Amino acid sequence: MSNKTIKQRIALVAVSALTAGFFSVVTTAPAANAADGTVTATTGSVGLVGALTAGTTTRTAVLLSTGTLVLTPTSDSAIKVSAGAVITAGGTIDADQKCSTAAAATTVSIKPTGAAGSTFTVTTYNEDTCAAAATLADSITVTIAATSAAGVATAANSTVRWDSNNSGSSPTAAEDSTNSKTTYGNTLELSIAVADAYDQSVTASGGALVVTASSGAYLGAIAATGAATAGTDTLSTRVLTTDPSAVWVLVREATAGAGWSGTVTVSYNGVVLATKSGTITGHPASITVTPYKVGATSATTADPVTWLYQVKDTAGNLLSFTSTDLVFNESSNGAIVSSAQGLSSGVGVNASSSTLTYGASTGTGTITCTSTAGTANVSVKYTGPTGIVVKSNTWAATCGGDARTYTASFDKASYIQGEIATLTIGFKDIKGLPANSATAVAALDGASTAGSTNATIATPMMTLVGSLGAGTSMKPDINGNLVYKFTVGTGSGLTAGSYNAVVSFPTLSAASSVSVAYKVGTGSTEVSNAEVLKSIVALIASINKQIQALQKLILKR
Repeated sequence: MSNKTIKQRIALVAVSALTAGFFSVVTTAPAANAADGTVTATTGSVGLVGALTAGTTTRTAVLLSTGTLVLTPTSDSAIKVSAGAVITAGGTIDADQKCSTAAAATTVSIKPTGAAGSTFTVTTYNEDTCAAAATLADSITVTIAATSAAGVATAANSTVRWDSNNSGSSPTAAEDSTNSKTTYGNTLELSIAVADAYDQSVTASGGALVVTASSGAYLGAIAATGAATAGTDTLSTRVLTTDPSAVWVLVREATAGAGWSGTVTVSYNGVVLATKSGTITGHPASITVTPYKVGATSATTADPVTWLYQVKDTAGNLLSFTSTDLVFNESSNGAIVSSAQGLSSGVGVNASSSTLTYGASTGTGTITCTSTAGTANVSVKYTGPTGIVVKSNTWAATCGGDARTYTASFDKASYIQGEIATLTIGFKDIKGLPANSATAVAALDGASTAGSTNATIATPMMTLVGSLGAGTSMKPDINGNLVYKFTVGTGSGLTAGSYNAVVSFPTLSAASSVSVAYKVGTGSTEVSNAEVLKSIVALIASINKQIQALQKLILKR
């Protein structure tokens, strides 16, 4: 049971006790004085809104400015009030009406004198004279109200949450989140508990609790615990005029299997208590496949995950899906991927999960390659319970042999210190096609330690971002590549010039190391001594030419 429900039940007991003519209060006074100085509120109170909070010596209450708070001590005691109120009757009252010495069972009346919105304090003591009052028994802080907000619903204190069923206690915030989504053929259950500004349940009949669902969903009748049903009416708005303190309403699809993603708005007497978003996923309506890796033509090599898929309903909601419901549809090249060789949809997906390796609501599959490398355009399909067939998009499924050769290239020919350089290493099989993603292109180094590899990449004046990999896990991507990032520069600085990166994958015995030329610079605009000298020589040559031309002109005259 939630804390909210416990609090509401305590309040309900309190109000019932007040109606019966007494209100018991637990005190934290020592056990020896448990009966001394404690008080109960009686039905003589006028304008007491809600009930006094119970269980501590720092209780609160709300009293109308025109009301009277009536307390009854359980034993002889002294009762004092602060500024903002006076004691008008009961016991022996002092001259300024701030303290009363009252015997057990004496009713003491207190009226507010302060302004609306202000507070005053009522304090009771175990001692039975005002002068000797010292041992605190009860303390009540009373807020003076100009008008009563009792029975007027507020969103802050009302609870509107998705539930796992339509009975039991009010759901928690965690349960609200979990139960906001369901699948087609099922209903969403919304729990509603209306409360006022004093955190008291609104139980009176005659008000209007209005629940409205957005387009695409219908509501069952609003009912108390255990009685709510999905119903068969085609109504998107429901109204309840009886006790709204603990009720449920069920939400179903307007069209079976179509799903729904929308909102349910709840209001009471025109006050909006909450707008809740909910989802009922529909039948599968689309399958989107994305190629992920290159399959292996080698019969002895385990197939990698070669494609990813997502299934959605007509509203675009991602669906939970059983992978075995996907089957092969067609292939454009049966010599590479044939219907006989087929495909395997290896892993299903839970639409409520957001922590899967490949992303939320994303399943995985593999193609089964023949012994021929190449690419075939393939698709998969799903046949629904009503016989409707949903086909996926067509995607390029690639099959490749093990890597035999490789090339390497940078994304640019030259770099400035601080830039990021991208090195792409492309692996080809024996036919020159992209190598598969199943067989590693490197092995562990001689020490066979995790995270090490016999592959090496030397890049003068560059620093690798991360690591090369763990040898046996270094497998080409969908394009047959491994891609690495480098920062231009080293911890000790950078010397501008031309360099060659040397890439070596010794596991591939048919290939030798490759080198990639590149330039790096500091980006400095300073002029070198050689450039200054060159400019001086050019200037002198230009001046000599001008002198010679001038001499010729003079001689002609």
